[in-house]
Amino acid sequence: MKKKECHMIPEEEKQCVWMTTGLISYKLCDRDYRCEECLFDQVMRNEMSVSAPQPGRQAGCAESFVPDDPSSEATGALFYNQHHCWARVENPDRVLVGIDGILAKLVSHVKTVTLPRVGEVVSQGQCFAHIIQQRHIVSLMSPITGSVHATNKQLIKKPGLVVNDPWKSGWLITIQPENLEHDLRTLLFGHRAIQWYHKKEQEMLAAGTAMLAEHVSPLGPTMQDGGEKMTSLADSLTSEQYYQILESLSRADDAV
Repeated sequence: MKKKECHMIPEEEKQCVWMTTGLISYKLCDRDYRCEECLFDQVMRNEMSVSAPQPGRQAGCAESFVPDDPSSEATGALFYNQHHCWARVENPDRVLVGIDGILAKLVSHVKTVTLPRVGEVVSQGQCFAHIIQQRHIVSLMSPITGSVHATNKQLIKKPGLVVNDPWKSGWLITIQPENLEHDLRTLLFGHRAIQWYHKKEQEMLAAGTAMLAEHVSPLGPTMQDGGEKMTSLADSLTSEQYYQILESLSRADDAV
């Protein structure tokens, strides 16, 4: 007697189109398989092109945060890790990685950006690159596990792009993911990412202001030109203060 085969997925149940590609093993669908209405499908096809909500505007769950500054506008669906690196799915085999605007504001006078070699394996939550500044060094944690497919060669001659245009030309690497579905589940996206981003922006401002206030000295005689303008918060912080803010901004927030 032939043994009856048991299937984890009932034969009468439809399959997500991304199951048929082999990218994911199983996915429940609450949209009756209307892919044109599916956020996951839009992300994987990179068909989303969203902008940041303006102040006072209610954000929808399908929106990704980008700064209000038009020059920093990013397109596509962005996922974020708690260490301020973003990931954009170009296709199931390519994920673009860069730093977000919050981290870019904390970086100044970039001397070089060290990146992994093509073919090297990077792991989610582990250091994969460094931004070396005149006074500080920032370690970057990968949002995705996989092998490095390409690196941004522009950063060799123009490392400042990582700060001046973190959403576009300042990207870091592209990764061929090992388990994209698993990794994306652990990242911040949409409305949740917007809330987290705004909260971290306020935390950075409050922490920087408090630290600077601790060391304010009374103004003495000043030059007519008013002195040198401070272009970055990092320029006025000690190494201890700088890394204290970085640690605070990267701390996981379960409330988000």
